Amino acid sequence: MLKFSREDEIWACLALSKTRSLGCKTWQKILEVFRSPAQALANSSHWAEMGLVSSSQAGIFNSGQWKSEAQREFERIQSGQEQVLIWSDSEYPEHLRHIAGPPVLLYYLGDISLAKSPSLAVVGSRNSSAYGREMTSKICRELSEKGITIVSGFAEGIDREAHRAALSAPGSTVAVLGTGIDLIYPAINQDLWTHIRDHGLILSEFPRGTRPDAHNFPYRNRIISGLSLGVLVMQAEIKSGSMLTAGYALDHNREVFALPGQVNLPGFSGCNQLIRQGAILVRTAQDILEALQLGLKNHLQQENDNEMSAPVPAEPALPGDLTSEEKAVAGELINRERTHIDDLSQCLDLSPSSISRILVNLEIRGMVRREPGMYYKFVQN
Repeated sequence: MLKFSREDEIWACLALSKTRSLGCKTWQKILEVFRSPAQALANSSHWAEMGLVSSSQAGIFNSGQWKSEAQREFERIQSGQEQVLIWSDSEYPEHLRHIAGPPVLLYYLGDISLAKSPSLAVVGSRNSSAYGREMTSKICRELSEKGITIVSGFAEGIDREAHRAALSAPGSTVAVLGTGIDLIYPAINQDLWTHIRDHGLILSEFPRGTRPDAHNFPYRNRIISGLSLGVLVMQAEIKSGSMLTAGYALDHNREVFALPGQVNLPGFSGCNQLIRQGAILVRTAQDILEALQLGLKNHLQQENDNEMSAPVPAEPALPGDLTSEEKAVAGELINRERTHIDDLSQCLDLSPSSISRILVNLEIRGMVRREPGMYYKFVQN
């Protein structure tokens, strides 16, 4: 089995992220099969035949157009000018890893351990009201005092108030940017940027120098939601980036909270709509803590259940007309609860394309079942 260094993994992450034709959902498809970016890159010649990319995507990747930009970033990382968190790092938060289209590489400044801390995303309008800011400050300070990290998007208004309140308490905050980590946007947040860098965490999917283009912010918003146990919308119109983040939270199976506003109060139409649709109405930090405690308990219980060993079934007889390779794959699956396709490829020393073909044949015969995430399970008839 090939062993890859962290430098190999970084280079592979840059290869994926710098190829214009490959988006975050394509990265996810590839990594569901190979699980390691470097392993994926080593098998890039098989991507198209495995149905992971189109022929045109494969052609663009194989042209190597991404290499010059990736090389510049790689040299900055090697020289210590950049700190990065990559998909294969143990510090990469599991909450984020399992969203639709997780980032393969994040640039950061500050305390990276905060990325894995219990956290709540707090979002809202840039043009916030005094009431919205006051409630944001009160709730975020109380949550921070209870050890909840506040994640927000570093914008004016609600975001700014959320970050400041979290830093005023014993807890901390994570700022997820829609720019490079070197660009302070908006400029009014200069002092806040320094404070978060020194006492919190600044994250961005975008390299240094990236400007605040409008299309960057939906990508930022999915990370804000993905890092968090839930999303609190403090003040938002129906058509707003905050509502987009709430939508990501629902997609990510996160709790959605909303601060109610008076019907005739401008800026709260989105919050009131979320509450009508089933979001948890929030008046105090305690409303959030009670819901998060339940969610965290369920999450921990699920993790414990996944670690428990399943009973080993009696080994069934295999059909005599299987090929030797099909018998080898079926044999590996028989005494396991489920197995990832990449593990099968490595332990049997077969190419991913061969393993994929064999599994399809066994699945057609009703001997194996494919499960989410490119896992396979033996089916005893």
